[in-house]
Amino acid sequence: MKKKVKGFTLIEVIVVVAIIAVLSAIIVPTFMTWNMKSRIRKANNSAKVVFNSAQSIVQEYKFKERKQSDADKEINSGDFYFYWGPNGAEAYRVDTASNQVPCSAEFTTEFSNKVNRLFTGYDESVYKVYVNNYMVKSVVLANSDVNTNKGAYPTKFSSREGGSIKTYDMTSLVYTP
Repeated sequence: MKKKVKGFTLIEVIVVVAIIAVLSAIIVPTFMTWNMKSRIRKANNSAKVVFNSAQSIVQEYKFKERKQSDADKEINSGDFYFYWGPNGAEAYRVDTASNQVPCSAEFTTEFSNKVNRLFTGYDESVYKVYVNNYMVKSVVLANSDVNTNKGAYPTKFSSREGGSIKTYDMTSLVYTP
């Protein structure tokens, strides 16, 4: 009587490996895309939180500075930028001659403390806020200054964006209906 050999033939093993290879070739890129979109969506949502926080704080300054002369105003009625990054905060306004005028260290610290009190993810984020005439116009945010998974608000990113947040052109993100 012949003894039956148990196991798989070489052809069966090759077919199974080929099926697994085809499935993984389809699933892995899809998973990577979902992962990237999830990071961008999270950054967009965090940018919205910073936007709303900054808008509340800017309104406080609008009422606080309304009786001051233009020279004494930190935010002023023109363009104002606030950057929070790995080396701390920077705030400056743009004067009528398009010069960047740095804000005082006290104001910069106070503004960053107020925003970061409302935005709890500040310790793992880099963001830049653009304000014009006491209205927050746009925010861009990422996990690091050169991260390609950036988020923005009110114009949201849906794909990877290159460039440094510190030098990002914020006027391109302003929502115009």
